Amino acid sequence: MSEEARSVNRYTEDVTDEHRAKGAQKVLSLGGLRLYECPVSYISEESRELVRMVFLSEATGVLLYADGLGEQPYWFIEALETGGVERAAYLQRKRDEG
Repeated sequence: MSEEARSVNRYTEDVTDEHRAKGAQKVLSLGGLRLYECPVSYISEESRELVRMVFLSEATGVLLYADGLGEQPYWFIEALETGGVERAAYLQRKRDEG
């Protein structure tokens, strides 16, 4: 399926024709975005490994390199921060849902 048909913000005649021809079913809606493939298929192997490193670091309390936060690469600190922000937003949504 083409990239335009896999994730849709706005339906065009070409996208609608491709969905019909392939029998595509909507998998997930996120605001105005509609996905016609599993959202996990959008995550690269590199991204999965980065998320894994963040989870392992948080679970064990062990950083990537010794000697504290000052010795960590910027991309790792950014990943830790992003993970924390996303986790907090997820927990807030769960609280809001009751």
